[in-house]
Amino acid sequence: MIKHFVLIITLSIFLSSCAKPSEHQEKGRHNSNTKSISKLQNSDKENQAPKVVIEGSDLIVFYNNKKTVYKNLVVNEMSVSTELIQTNNTGFSLLYEQNASLTKIKEKYNFIYSDTGILLIDKEIIKFGQDGLMINRLYIDNFNMLNKTYENLQSLGAELPDNFEQASSSMSIYDSKNIPFATQNFQYSTEDLFISYPDVKDGDINISNVESANNQAFNLEKIGANQQSKILLEQIIRQFPDRIVAYLNLADVLWKIQDQNQAKINYTKYLSLMKSQNKNLSKVPQRVYDRIK
Repeated sequence: MIKHFVLIITLSIFLSSCAKPSEHQEKGRHNSNTKSISKLQNSDKENQAPKVVIEGSDLIVFYNNKKTVYKNLVVNEMSVSTELIQTNNTGFSLLYEQNASLTKIKEKYNFIYSDTGILLIDKEIIKFGQDGLMINRLYIDNFNMLNKTYENLQSLGAELPDNFEQASSSMSIYDSKNIPFATQNFQYSTEDLFISYPDVKDGDINISNVESANNQAFNLEKIGANQQSKILLEQIIRQFPDRIVAYLNLADVLWKIQDQNQAKINYTKYLSLMKSQNKNLSKVPQRVYDRIK
């Protein structure tokens, strides 16, 4: 009887020790769970979409887990109003509308996000009044937005001419050196274009200075404005199909935006034109050969 009792007690102790994890096991399990949670949190941070909000007169930008405040960029008063236009995860726009005079004015500033802060890509200004309608686009390079106000933005392109039109609706396009290189035509009346702007359908871009256009597209790609660069380069190739370097630049942009198939097509076209026009093949970048394999 005593033997049976001892056997039962021993068995109970053994089963109890098996069911209870050791302190080492508990720590290991806790550390494993902590690591899993940490990985999820880091993943959430990495995948966090950029965000921009308005607080009073300030623009607040959240990008790469960093908050940056741009002061005095928002103006809402009797004569001027500001609208934030969220475009996509790569950028946004600010639209200012002025109604104080007989000539109505809208100014649109297009930005992209970057590791160094928001970058101003271009400025569009459209005016409508008794003289008709004018609209300009000016590309901007190396404009640091820190400590900039609405007044600083307004001064950009102030020296460009106001070419008012009564009948047609076309935009004059300038590079960052204030050199005109293209026009863009719209299928709207002058009044309808102003009222609808910026929600208007893009018209064809007619390039008059291909070198300036190509240089501007290249500059856009360098700062990460790949979609804007792509649009210009596609127009260059459509109008100047023998412009060899445009195929290389477009291929690089397409590669950056993960469109490898189209990138390979343009790398191949670039290499083909280099050969057919008897260009120096030693100038072909090695990445061209690497990426068309």
